[in-house]
Amino acid sequence: MNSLLKHPCYSDWAHFKYSRIHLPVAKKCNMQCNYCVRKFGKEENSPGTCERILSPSEILSYIDRILSILPEETTTLGIAGPGEPLFNEETFETLNAVKEKYPRLYKCIATNGILLEDRLDRLLDCEVTHVTVTVNAVNPETASKIYSWVNYGKAYTGIEAGEVVVERQMRGIIEASKAGLLIKVNTVYIPGINDSEIVDIAKAISNYAYVMNIMPLIPRGKFSNIRAPERREVELARRVASRYIRQFHNCKLCRADAYGVPGKVY
Repeated sequence: MNSLLKHPCYSDWAHFKYSRIHLPVAKKCNMQCNYCVRKFGKEENSPGTCERILSPSEILSYIDRILSILPEETTTLGIAGPGEPLFNEETFETLNAVKEKYPRLYKCIATNGILLEDRLDRLLDCEVTHVTVTVNAVNPETASKIYSWVNYGKAYTGIEAGEVVVERQMRGIIEASKAGLLIKVNTVYIPGINDSEIVDIAKAISNYAYVMNIMPLIPRGKFSNIRAPERREVELARRVASRYIRQFHNCKLCRADAYGVPGKVY
């Protein structure tokens, strides 16, 4: 329970008290989300962005520098991109390095889940405790509208891509849950695409995930012509989904190199 209360992305209370550090080491991605545009620089505060990719050899000094300037207690080291962590060997090099130097800090990854089952043993060896999986559909047809392609052994598009995404994500979530990892599911609310399916996602994950985080679409990429959902729409989706699984309410749509207390303005 302590690991739930002190992870700032799993607990609305911890969100305003404890610090996390995102480590931007994962460059490559194995799928193309239609709302994702990976960027480098300091201007944009959104997922998929970072100032630059760090190498595993830079990570320990990077963490030490950030820890030296954070007044709050840091509980979590996470890898959230800007690509797919499980598709990059640098992720595991980094996790092994931080496992040795920072054994008391939670190790966390954010993933699209395609490789979660396949990489599960390696995550356990690296002492990862928390996994966030982005699940935007449980219907392959819906998924095929959200992802342009997915690479799992070979490239898939269309309905085949949707089928791969749905199957691999659920298998990964189920197996990770059985292994004792604490799972959060992120779902991007995309008006006209998956808004009517969010409750089905909540039902599907309810026996395996600890918490669900419904996030508003940021219109960009191929979905730049789709409006962002209104706040009331997101809140309604959370209320309905909360019948099946607890909801996280304070997500800041963080960068891949974010650090500090998420709920605090520095």
